[in-house]
Amino acid sequence: MLYTFAEFQIQGYVGRRTELGGGKVLKVSIAATDSWKDKDSGELRERTDWNTVTLFERSTAGFAWLKENLKPGDLVHVRGRIGESNYAKDGQTVYETSLTADRFAVVPVGKDG
Repeated sequence: MLYTFAEFQIQGYVGRRTELGGGKVLKVSIAATDSWKDKDSGELRERTDWNTVTLFERSTAGFAWLKENLKPGDLVHVRGRIGESNYAKDGQTVYETSLTADRFAVVPVGKDG
């Protein structure tokens, strides 16, 4: 049988961070902006997507350091697993996609960003 996987990679800026589970889980929103030139007008366009990534103390390298030092505005590079789940709510099936970090690094930037 061949090895299969579902993974993601994001490089962007930290927005909000929330500690859960008695400090053993950290949820971090990350903004990644895509830009392109509009083919009709020639104007530069951009769109920012916010992705929430979950870090677990047991599975994210450097978790303790990140918990103490990660702050909004930090440029980060994240890799991890994509998961799907569903549950029933008010008679409807709700589907969710989760992003769980395996590797989470703060990217050093110069004073010009």
